[in-house]
Amino acid sequence: KQFTSQIVTNENLVFFPVDNKERLNVQELRKAIEFTARNDPAMKQEVSIRWMAFLDDLLSHKSSKSYLTMNGDVNHVANKFGLSRQERYIALGLFHERGLIIHLTATETLRSIVVIKPQWLIDALGKVIRDSTIHVDMAQYERTGLEEDAQLLFNKGIATRDLLGYLWNYDQTEFFIDL
Repeated sequence: KQFTSQIVTNENLVFFPVDNKERLNVQELRKAIEFTARNDPAMKQEVSIRWMAFLDDLLSHKSSKSYLTMNGDVNHVANKFGLSRQERYIALGLFHERGLIIHLTATETLRSIVVIKPQWLIDALGKVIRDSTIHVDMAQYERTGLEEDAQLLFNKGIATRDLLGYLWNYDQTEFFIDL
């Protein structure tokens, strides 16, 4: 997909300078966003009401879950709305493309999870990608016997499965490794 067609210029600039204090250029930015959205062919794509009900039901779990499993909640909800296996994957692909959910398909493990709270991913990855001089309490790793593993991660960027499992509370470790 060509993303350069999605770049909107502001005269000769590829950005919209905005002064929040004086509210300068806010209207111009708002108009450009509205114009671009109205003229985006993807925004005119019709979506089945069953697909929308499917999405609404998936997202209704946000208060209690960060992700749903294909073999559990996702298939149950899809069946409730009469979506075939192929149709549910097409719908999930569309919802992913629109940024409503995260559903990755590169491996079977990634395909098995539908993320409905992106913050869950950010928090989990942030436990590995961090500045150890600011955010790491080495005593925590000493208590769990993972001090050498932590030093290896924060000094050389090499993570052991034991450490990753510990950091991610042994919840979907294989999913995160496949990312």
